[in-house]
Amino acid sequence: MSAPFAPPRRGIRKRVLLFAAALLLVWVAVLGVIAWQTLATPAHVGQPACLGAALGEDGPTPVISANPGQAPPPVVPDQTPTAGGGSPASPPIHVYFAPPRQGDPDPIDQALLGLINSARESVACAFYELELSPAADALIARHNAGVRVGVVSDSDYAERPAVRRCVAAGIPVVFDEKPAFMHDKFCVVDGRFVWTGSTNITGNCMYRNNNNAVLIDSAELARNFAAEFGEMFDARRFGAASPKNTPFPEVTLSDGTRVECYFAPEDNAGDALARFAQSARERIDFAAFSFTSKDLAEAMVARMRDGVRVRGVFEKRGANSTASKFKQLAERGAAVRTDTNPANLHDKFLVVDSAAVATGSFNFSRNADERNDENLLIIHDPALARKYVEEVDRLMN
Repeated sequence: MSAPFAPPRRGIRKRVLLFAAALLLVWVAVLGVIAWQTLATPAHVGQPACLGAALGEDGPTPVISANPGQAPPPVVPDQTPTAGGGSPASPPIHVYFAPPRQGDPDPIDQALLGLINSARESVACAFYELELSPAADALIARHNAGVRVGVVSDSDYAERPAVRRCVAAGIPVVFDEKPAFMHDKFCVVDGRFVWTGSTNITGNCMYRNNNNAVLIDSAELARNFAAEFGEMFDARRFGAASPKNTPFPEVTLSDGTRVECYFAPEDNAGDALARFAQSARERIDFAAFSFTSKDLAEAMVARMRDGVRVRGVFEKRGANSTASKFKQLAERGAAVRTDTNPANLHDKFLVVDSAAVATGSFNFSRNADERNDENLLIIHDPALARKYVEEVDRLMN
């Protein structure tokens, strides 16, 4: 009988050691596979590397990924961004007008909430004003679900309850801290969908003021807006400090629609808008919250001399100011009038020949062109342009 603590025989010890070594090798292999999968996961690679980073004590962690060179993820039927159930993939552009109209199957507020709620990877929003509680609720819900969420806003509105709720929930929010405005109203979702236009995320802009927004399905356009977001969110570069680095100044959508993309002040958006007006051969239709741009007014006057018809609606509060171009255009024969909305006309869009439309956050002003952070799209889509012409019809009448 062997002693209770007798040493094991050599053969048993060897087998035990070999078994332990095998277990160690398996464990090392598993760790290697996990590390490789982590490095290769697309959700953690951005372009550029610091794009949309949430800066914390441990350094930047990506908030948004545009996945350059890869096809955009498919839209799962029960995750469509539009509240009405339609996918923005067909057609790639949806347009919304505010205030919502009775019987509208896809009102602007629900479209925005549907877009945010559809996010599975990332939400990057540059909102001049964030006031609507349902929008804050949607952002917080996505954040709590593990979606990477980041917000840029104007410091003038940093104490809005909706903003403070996002901060308290752990969503990283960056403010411009500049005298000029961070005037954008855009959101990029999952590196694929872009929401932009004139609509602030407030009760006034959604439910009382005249506004518009577009939702566009384009990975390339999303990269443009993601780069702009990254300048502000990561690099804290606003206004005149913004670099001229738009990856795709012009993109082509899945249906062949051509879209020009400009950010202000770095991309000379005011010059692009004046050139757009100068391209008119038959008519120009517009709606403008602020129209003080000398170059744009002169471009319209020049086209009127050649027989181009110009008509538009000015926001009544500023139409009679010394800087406004209302009087100049009226005296040259443009069919212009002030709005009749008891609230405000807050649109900033211009349609040329019922064939293309310029829209975004960009007011027709020097401040928008030279000081503020703004965006402007020129969308060459006759069907979309006609919807904007119809909106001018409604505002004029």
